[in-house]
Amino acid sequence: MNQQNAANDTGIALPPTRKGQATRENLLSAAETVFAERGYENTRVADIVTQAGISHGLFYRHFADKDAILNAVLDRLNDRLRHMSGRVDGDGRVPLLEQLELRNIQFFREYAEHRLLLRVSREAAARSGDGDFRAKWLANRGRFVGRTDRWLRDLAANGDIVPLPDPLTVAEGLSALTEQMAYVLVGLAEDDPDEETLERLGKACGLIWYRTLFGPAS
Repeated sequence: MNQQNAANDTGIALPPTRKGQATRENLLSAAETVFAERGYENTRVADIVTQAGISHGLFYRHFADKDAILNAVLDRLNDRLRHMSGRVDGDGRVPLLEQLELRNIQFFREYAEHRLLLRVSREAAARSGDGDFRAKWLANRGRFVGRTDRWLRDLAANGDIVPLPDPLTVAEGLSALTEQMAYVLVGLAEDDPDEETLERLGKACGLIWYRTLFGPAS
């Protein structure tokens, strides 16, 4: 196997021609659709090539197997998620409870937009033995937890809360609350949730975060 093919087998390197790049993009879009509809276990390469309208042989010029293309799909998903929600403390002009509600509402909106692939990502991570699905899932989650951990430390440094003995574990707990609610009530829902549902979930999580850190809301 030459170096170019080896790079392509990882599902990361771009093909050298525009036609090859277009084929790869077609495959990735088809894979996103099929994985979202069928889940990890029930998706086959045959399903992806049928969706893309290409041959098996052409698929294997770009990806080694189902895991390779899923890794590429999840890389693209995680790139999108890096831009999801900003800092929780905003610009200081919005009351903290409202900031927390807005941040959590935004999280649920973004989760809802990608809910089926996020479900596949979690499914693949749980049975990870081939590929690095678990590492990708943990890295994506780690960005959310890390942002919350930094925010808690900033609050303590500014005298807004009593310093926590273990802010990272508190950040893990708060993040797990929002993440699990999103998985169960959005990711596993039969239908796409409407905006009213997402706002209700976000406000509930925001209130729980607030009362955990600051006591009853005024």
